[in-house]
Amino acid sequence: MTAAAVMFSTFAIPGTAHAAGPNVKEAYGDQADWSVLDVRLNYSGEIDKITASLRPVGSAASDAPVATVTDFKLTYYVSPWEGVWSSQPIHLDTLGDYTVDIEATNTAGETTVQQDAGKLHYQKQPVISGFAVTPEQPDIEHKTVTATGDMVVRDPRTRETVPLPGATVDLTFDQNQDATTVTDDAGHFSASHETTAGGWTFAQYEGDLGFATSPWIDVRPKAAPTRFVLDRSSFHVVANEKVAVTGTLQYQSGDSSWKPLPGIPLEMDYKDCTTCNPAEATTDADGRFSLEKYPWGSKSTFEVAFTPYPYNPFIQRTTTADVSVAVTATTKFTEFTAAMDKYAQLEITGSLDAIGRDTSDQVSVDVQYSANGTSGWTTQKTVKTRFGSQFVVEKLPGYTDGYWRLRYAGSTTKDIKGTVSKSLRKNRAVTRVKDANASPEPVSKGRTITVKGVLQDRQPGSSTWKAYGGKKVQILFRPKGQTTWYLMATVTTKTNGSFSKGFTAKQDGTWVPVHLYPDSRHFVGSGREDYVDVR
Repeated sequence: MTAAAVMFSTFAIPGTAHAAGPNVKEAYGDQADWSVLDVRLNYSGEIDKITASLRPVGSAASDAPVATVTDFKLTYYVSPWEGVWSSQPIHLDTLGDYTVDIEATNTAGETTVQQDAGKLHYQKQPVISGFAVTPEQPDIEHKTVTATGDMVVRDPRTRETVPLPGATVDLTFDQNQDATTVTDDAGHFSASHETTAGGWTFAQYEGDLGFATSPWIDVRPKAAPTRFVLDRSSFHVVANEKVAVTGTLQYQSGDSSWKPLPGIPLEMDYKDCTTCNPAEATTDADGRFSLEKYPWGSKSTFEVAFTPYPYNPFIQRTTTADVSVAVTATTKFTEFTAAMDKYAQLEITGSLDAIGRDTSDQVSVDVQYSANGTSGWTTQKTVKTRFGSQFVVEKLPGYTDGYWRLRYAGSTTKDIKGTVSKSLRKNRAVTRVKDANASPEPVSKGRTITVKGVLQDRQPGSSTWKAYGGKKVQILFRPKGQTTWYLMATVTTKTNGSFSKGFTAKQDGTWVPVHLYPDSRHFVGSGREDYVDVR
């Protein structure tokens, strides 16, 4: 404030404060300018007038003040009932510390007097002036910021300043990165720092003269536009085959040119996924990256993007790139069994699974036969089933020897590959009754009919028939005019496979010997049917 604004006069101090007047909380010298007096009041209504009287520290309350200050303005609004009022710079003739007495009056005329409300430290003050940070918006190619300023000492009596050389100044970059510098002969200081995050940057001095701080400057890095340049953006692979997405991450330099961006963590996962398990990679010195992922489903979209952390303020991290992937599903028979009974009939079970996608579509499976297992495969039956479901084929007419397999042809419309199962060889030894005969023919009623023959077997892959001794042969009879066969006797073959059994002739009919209950390695075998006329 000007000299005219300060009144040097004595004012009377009442003995007690008015009960309803403002509450004087404290009075003190302003941190930024020690010649400015701040008064903090708690009040109701409005403040009409503040009067501060200054007297040297240690003087009596009754001593005349050296200055009286009345020019105050509300400078800090704490709440509807509390604030800080500040004076203009005060001019005093003598440096020193001064006790402050405050008289505060509200618009209702209620006055409070507070003696020893605070102290004004009226001394030469260290000041940081001209503080600046260059650039305030660093970019990816200019990350180094330089903080500069001047340390001066200001005399509150004249407001004149002189440089402060050799002063230690502490600087804070990126909100928490500290640096220290010393002023030169002109009181100038400068310090540089490669910023990583930006934020508030400021300088502080704390020395013999006291404490000083600079304004806080918000350093805000400028984020460069980015882009992904993919080598390929679409793939068509087979199930269980990795998709390798490669490309270059670039940033825009200036207004037009694009340059590689090294050392940036990236990730790739299904686009809009809810349970992510991303593939990760970091760009190399040339900005190159490679991300691998096993796709699932017939068609999907991957998204290449920046990882959530670490944060990098120098680049725009919203850039993404889409990769479309089509997958040809493969198939596999997870179950295939074949069992052959004594009549050369097969029971087959199987199950077909799709690999690379979830599906239960209906499919057709061929049951195929080959005599040698390598060529000549022919379809014996086609089964309708679904992926992942077991199917059973019963009483499939078979062959005495050969190979069986399952085949799925696949689907071009649904992009599914076909497959074949392993092959299974199924066979048994063939049996027969050679020289089967019922005699005599004709025969008189009551006489004996003799049924005889030789049981033989032929092993798979062999052309030689051999005697099959010690086995049971059933002799069956079908009366003339009927369709039902009757078991007449069961005989056991001799070592040479022969057998013979006599029966009393009673009626006309047909006789036949049959090996009806073979073991698990033989088929049923029979001899020639022989009709005998009984007279």
